[in-house]
Amino acid sequence: MNADQVRAHIDPIRHEYAEARSLILPALKFAQTEKGHLTREDLEAVGEATGFSAAYVESVASFYDRLYLAPTGARVVSVCVTLSCMLRGADEVWDHLCEREGVSHHGGTSEDGRITIQEAQCLGYCDRAPCIQADAEETKGPFTPGSAAAFVDALRAAPDPHEFWR
Repeated sequence: MNADQVRAHIDPIRHEYAEARSLILPALKFAQTEKGHLTREDLEAVGEATGFSAAYVESVASFYDRLYLAPTGARVVSVCVTLSCMLRGADEVWDHLCEREGVSHHGGTSEDGRITIQEAQCLGYCDRAPCIQADAEETKGPFTPGSAAAFVDALRAAPDPHEFWR
């Protein structure tokens, strides 16, 4: 991704934002679409297109858990780990998925590169806790360790990340 591509994406929506720094988020989301994560070059391109330093752009990117500064799996599974979900078994769901996918208990990507397991802070489904969000598309719950594993199996089997939600 280069600054001209980012600029071409954000210029038509520039008028919708009162401050230039507000364009950083849509620019980062756009830059991430190419590879599924943001590289140093992407951060520099967004910085150049928005008029901010790459360091500032990186600070914005690192705040959001749906912007990735490292490669992820083809599918990203976010397990809510806030109070409502933890009280209803999110820790067991988390442990089971991490063990099953062969990733550390801090999360990570499966050896085959298909699934990334990550923690998420409040997905807003407290009434359906514990919940999981896949590919930042849709949140579902409640899950048990077994039903979460079946959910991940279905994600793994879907040929295209967006196919699962159709």
